[in-house]
Amino acid sequence: MTINKTSMAKNKKCNSLDPARKFKFKVDLEGKIQFFNSYFTEFTGYSITELILKDFSKLFEEDMPKLSMDVLINEIEKNPKAFFAYKGKTKDGGCYWGLLRSSQRLSNNEIIGYDLEVKLLPQNSVKAFENLYSIIHEIEKNAGKKAGEKYLEGFLEEKNKTFKDFVLEAIEINEKKADKYFEIDEDEKPKKKKKSWF
Repeated sequence: MTINKTSMAKNKKCNSLDPARKFKFKVDLEGKIQFFNSYFTEFTGYSITELILKDFSKLFEEDMPKLSMDVLINEIEKNPKAFFAYKGKTKDGGCYWGLLRSSQRLSNNEIIGYDLEVKLLPQNSVKAFENLYSIIHEIEKNAGKKAGEKYLEGFLEEKNKTFKDFVLEAIEINEKKADKYFEIDEDEKPKKKKKSWF
């Protein structure tokens, strides 16, 4: 089987998210969207009525592997804080690369959903995800989703890493620095009060 490692990279040039802002989502236990913020609407063109109660995977570009949503759900279920990278799509046919951080929403010590934040995926790490996702996507096309899962398992086993470890290594920062990156959000800064004569 011939694998085209550059199939994803050859696609249209993606737009960059504003590094000083982030998307925010609330999803249920199955990954269905319950809420997203105004910056997501502003950037992608999607309204809440179009995506409410739809799988988060609806945001993924078509050349993302089919197993992507399974990986994401598995990561956010087992990690109080998980990291994930994905290639997303905009309503006008554009695309973007996002770095996602999740946290678990709890009630009486039980997980009732997840809060997701997405920021610009650092440009120097895009290639690592393009290569991995392109290989898995090609494997899925030729041999099915299970074969893609087996490849990912072998890939991580060979590196002796969890998926979360791989993401943090690819973006070349540790978890503490990744958290600091997510703290940067212009939308959360207090607005300066306008001077008034009254």
